[in-house]
Amino acid sequence: MSTKVNDVLRLSLSAWLSAALVVAFVPSKSYSQLAKGRSKFVGNTINTPTSIESYFSQYWDQVTPENAGKWGSVQGSDTSSFNWTGVEDAYNYAISHNFPFKFHNLIWGNQQPQFMQKGVLDSAQQYDAISTWIDSVGHKFPKSAMCDVVNEPIHTPPNGVNNTADYIQALGGSGKTGWDWVIKAFELAKAAFPPTTKLLLNEYGIVNSTSTTAQYLQIIRLLQARGLIGGIGVQAHYFSVQGTPLSLIKQNLDSLASTGLPIYISEFDINEQSDQTQLQDYETYFPFLYQYPDVKGITIWGYKEYQTWVPYSYLITDRLTPRPALVWLEQYFASYLQTNLVSPVDTTDVPRNPLLAWNSSTAATTYQVQVATDSLFSNIVMDSSTVDTSIRLDTLAANSTYYWHVLATNSSDTGSYSDTASFTTGSIITGILDLAGIPSEFELDQNYPNPFNPTTTIGYQLPASSFVTLKIYDVLGRIVATLVNESQNAGPHEVVFSASNLPSGVYFYRITAGAHSAVKRLMLIK
Repeated sequence: MSTKVNDVLRLSLSAWLSAALVVAFVPSKSYSQLAKGRSKFVGNTINTPTSIESYFSQYWDQVTPENAGKWGSVQGSDTSSFNWTGVEDAYNYAISHNFPFKFHNLIWGNQQPQFMQKGVLDSAQQYDAISTWIDSVGHKFPKSAMCDVVNEPIHTPPNGVNNTADYIQALGGSGKTGWDWVIKAFELAKAAFPPTTKLLLNEYGIVNSTSTTAQYLQIIRLLQARGLIGGIGVQAHYFSVQGTPLSLIKQNLDSLASTGLPIYISEFDINEQSDQTQLQDYETYFPFLYQYPDVKGITIWGYKEYQTWVPYSYLITDRLTPRPALVWLEQYFASYLQTNLVSPVDTTDVPRNPLLAWNSSTAATTYQVQVATDSLFSNIVMDSSTVDTSIRLDTLAANSTYYWHVLATNSSDTGSYSDTASFTTGSIITGILDLAGIPSEFELDQNYPNPFNPTTTIGYQLPASSFVTLKIYDVLGRIVATLVNESQNAGPHEVVFSASNLPSGVYFYRITAGAHSAVKRLMLIK
């Protein structure tokens, strides 16, 4: 084969590999939003029509136009001309996908039309322009779930000091309250938007500053006393959260939560070039903010490389590969308030007082367990809550089929019920758990069922409080699982062993409790 032919083949192969890699880098999983089914959203920004990629809805379930809705983007130098294209596309996209849409924003000292600069219009003309703008937005986007009425009132008011805008007096200036201009903006917004739109303040430097939070609260309470505000926007950009103790963030969120208003983490990002550092900071700050009881959603401020306001906050590269932080977010929500049933699952000859067991769920503090005689749960025989991942049932009818599922909750959110499993009781009532008394002797019970696949229950009795280890060994004496390694009180105990990742065979379980020890054999048959 000639050198020229070899070169052609090499180039063709290279082109094919490049194309294949690009295809491989496109996110392939259909998550239908990270937070699907949650009561809290995880949203993101859309800036222009070209930035609405087909995979936006693969991850995010709330929309904020990053720049397209700002006054200076919609109007330029003509007081009668409006360019709604960008924000309208974002709005229609959100509504068509049933995502909450937040209009961002109405009044912000850093961005407004040219005619709102100093000396162009008098105060009365400025007020007319403001009221026309707000009224137009409210009637143009009536299905907005939220609206940032005033953006950064503390740090960037339109007072002509730190920017070219100088129309604060047109809205009433400081006035008697000190914040009359903010109140007037909210009054205009309330008249323009339907009652279903939550009117929000939005500000940065809150989570890391008690003094700014106190000032923010002053404005919020003025608006709240007049029935004008529906929620609190809290920016949590990296420059605010980086290095801020979680205790201080909680203190400031607690102060805002004292108003009884919902809190929205309106702008969140981790601007880190290092994948590992970004991942670690996501693992630290995101769950803390998302799981805070009064936080009702988080909007991440951009996600695609070269389309974020700061260079390293992106979560997907320009070749469409997810960064580790996004992979972690997927994993976090895959287990967030999601439960998997362990035992008994579609088994027969179960003791009439069975121990139900399930896997722990990320962020869960309580589990609601239901048992019924039918798969539709129209005839419930037990409905109980527990903080543990197992629960012992009272004696059930013999030779009967039951159905059960588990719901994970925490103080601010509720998951969905797990898949339903069934079991059929036998005629035996296990006697290893007489919870009323403390056993007089140490005893290790034979696991049941045995043989098993893939779960079995191991019971033991402690006559006195002891440090207990319970380990599973293979036939070569290698430890394959550690089930217990802690101090336990006197009394009967049980633990469920899942061998789903082990091959069939004979195994041994050994318990050590103080001066006592015992070994028994179990058999796994798949």
